[in-house]
Amino acid sequence: MESLYDMDDAGDSKVGPETEPAPVEDGPRSKSIQLLEFDLIRERVADFASFYPARLLVLGQGPSYVRLEVADLQRETVEGRALLDERGDVSLQVSSDVTPAIKRASLGGILSGMELLEVTESLEVHRRAKNAVLSVRHKAPTLAELAQGIPDLDELRRQIRSRIGDNGAVLDDATQTLRALRSQIRQAYDRVAGALSTIIQSPVGQEALQDNVISVRGDRLVVQVKQEMRRRIPGIIHDASNTGATIFVEPFSTVELGNTWRELALEEEREIIRILRDLTSLVGQLSDDILQGNDLTARLDFILARARYSQSIGGVCAMPILPAPSGDGEAHGKSTIRLIQARHPLLGSDGVPINLSIGPDWSVLVVTGPNTGGKTVAMKTVGLLALMHQSGLQIPADDGSSLPVFDGIFADVGDQQSIEQSVSTFSSHMQNVVDILRVATPNSLVLLDELGTSTDPEEGSALAKAILQDFAEREITTIVTTHHRSVATFAEATPGMMNASVQLDANTLKPTYHLTTGVPGRSYAMSVAASLGLPQRLMEQARSLMEPQYLRFEDWLNELQREREQLQQRLQQADETQAHLESLRSQLTEQIDYIVSHRDDILDSVRRELLSQYEETRGRLRKAEAALSWSTAPQQPSRFRQDVARFRREVEEGRPQMPSPAPLRVPERPLAVGDTVFVRGLNLKGTLVSLPEQQGDAEISIGSVKIQVDPRRLSIVDGPSEPTKPGVSIDLGPVLESAELDLRGQRVEESLLKLEELLDKAVRDGLSTLRVIHGRGTGALRNAVREHLRRHPLVGSFGPESPEHGGDGATSVQLK
Repeated sequence: MESLYDMDDAGDSKVGPETEPAPVEDGPRSKSIQLLEFDLIRERVADFASFYPARLLVLGQGPSYVRLEVADLQRETVEGRALLDERGDVSLQVSSDVTPAIKRASLGGILSGMELLEVTESLEVHRRAKNAVLSVRHKAPTLAELAQGIPDLDELRRQIRSRIGDNGAVLDDATQTLRALRSQIRQAYDRVAGALSTIIQSPVGQEALQDNVISVRGDRLVVQVKQEMRRRIPGIIHDASNTGATIFVEPFSTVELGNTWRELALEEEREIIRILRDLTSLVGQLSDDILQGNDLTARLDFILARARYSQSIGGVCAMPILPAPSGDGEAHGKSTIRLIQARHPLLGSDGVPINLSIGPDWSVLVVTGPNTGGKTVAMKTVGLLALMHQSGLQIPADDGSSLPVFDGIFADVGDQQSIEQSVSTFSSHMQNVVDILRVATPNSLVLLDELGTSTDPEEGSALAKAILQDFAEREITTIVTTHHRSVATFAEATPGMMNASVQLDANTLKPTYHLTTGVPGRSYAMSVAASLGLPQRLMEQARSLMEPQYLRFEDWLNELQREREQLQQRLQQADETQAHLESLRSQLTEQIDYIVSHRDDILDSVRRELLSQYEETRGRLRKAEAALSWSTAPQQPSRFRQDVARFRREVEEGRPQMPSPAPLRVPERPLAVGDTVFVRGLNLKGTLVSLPEQQGDAEISIGSVKIQVDPRRLSIVDGPSEPTKPGVSIDLGPVLESAELDLRGQRVEESLLKLEELLDKAVRDGLSTLRVIHGRGTGALRNAVREHLRRHPLVGSFGPESPEHGGDGATSVQLK
């Protein structure tokens, strides 16, 4: 497989990396895209785009026919999936495309408040996209380079948000003038409304008005007057009801108040327009930056849409994403198709995976088999996956699958008969084949369905053979389906061609949809006819009319199919077993490598932990010894002192060592065969048996075992390594359950014994704070306890508890 960065186009390289292939008319290409239903793939990918302009990019995408462009697209998708895996999905949803509004602002138009809010929404999405990508720049350097180009327009966003509310209205605090105007407007409105309310509540109003409400007509506040009473409330008539029974009158007494209210409202409108104009002017001045951010965000979401879709179908990248090592690449520079468990992306879980390979020593694959067996689906799967691959999408297949970059993908699929143009099925297919023959190159992929059908079988098969031989001689990658047995026989005997077949289940006669390379297919016509109930006499007569050679060929195919099915079952079992073993081996190798590379760190950590536990145990023993030496309790058994002394001896004898690594001697000479060496990472000593001449591993003998080791891990060593002494396990009894002692109602001597026992256990268990409850009473028990604590060597300080915890009825003790 060629590297994405292989710039050497000498020899037989399929597609040049720097230049577009020779121009090919868009007719055959675009027609093939429709026949292979790539439009449905575009629609599905578009559903994964959250940024509206990105959806337009998806729907307009098409395959590239330049290798470096395809490499860039695939690299972007790989990084997009890495971003999704690293930090999860990134929502870039916006309500609409602001591009028309931005362009109108740049031409001097005034945007509405809602349009300005949509601009800020887009700016927030730009910032979110940029931050998301830059947070994983180590995994997505190409995407990070795109994100760096998104301008920082946070100040513009802040300016709009500080002046425009969530409903698109200009906020009161947008300017001091607007705040003052709106305050005056509210006051003016209240004056007009108050005057009208007075009229409504007056005796005249109660008699003359149709309804006791204030209405608005033509931006004026009015009351609803009965037609026959209009002279009772003189004023300006602004409107009348449909029936004419009610007229809307602005009383003369409120006209001046209404004029003041309307003047202020008009002034408010002018101030709002000025604010919108100022904000729009900012948007217009920064229109290029906003559109640049829009374009880059759309590009990023376009990439993420491809990544999301690829992730949803379990896609893999079908070309290498790193530069290949120096060399000639693939044999003879020829690209090959290799699909492993490839699935048709439009069939979902109903699709049966296929395995298919073409090349490098042959270029034409002839697929035969029964109707509804899956020949056409298998062929269209290859074409559709090639289009997806060259559009930057990953393909639904297993790891190890690979596709070249074709300079054209040409297909003739289905019945394209045209009654309007008086074109028969055969003529339509043949015209397509003629067009493809004219434009196809050795870098193209050609897909022909049912070549040579819809005409006389003899002539049709002859035409099919001639066309296939031309494709084979020109080394054009071609997949053909056919029912002509003679075409399959021709392919078997012609260099540059290979047979493949789809089969029916031998027992149920239902399609298996599995593609088998190297074997021509059967038609199953006789078997299907018999299963459908064709009379036996007719079946026998049909067999008698068949050529003996054909019958022998069918028998051979039947036997070959049975043997192949058995072999496939065994191979599948072997592959599953091997895959399981490889998985176990990989896990074991990874664990061993980790242990070897971190051995010193692991041992050092264990030693330090043991030493820490040892020092902690010693500290507790010192406190226990101090407590025993100080204790005045007559009931104290001497065996406690003996146990503590014995524990101390055992602890001292079992003290964990922190040995330094084996003594190394810095050699004044290079390593030589026969040297005793220390192997870093294994902490083993051995004898150097051999050294590599230039690069490679040295051979070390450790006892009767010989191992290969990197020479850089070897050092000349003197003396044996120190053995590790075993540790000591000491049981000092159960852990103290509570750090509180309640002595209320007990005698002094009994209380002091319990206090001493509590102190011993607290020291043993590493507690630092105790609480002794003795009550207030006469104070005798409290004084005895505190005197005992004052003279005790393990007590650092003590004092009365806080009022909420008992005050002087309890004592808080802090140990040293």
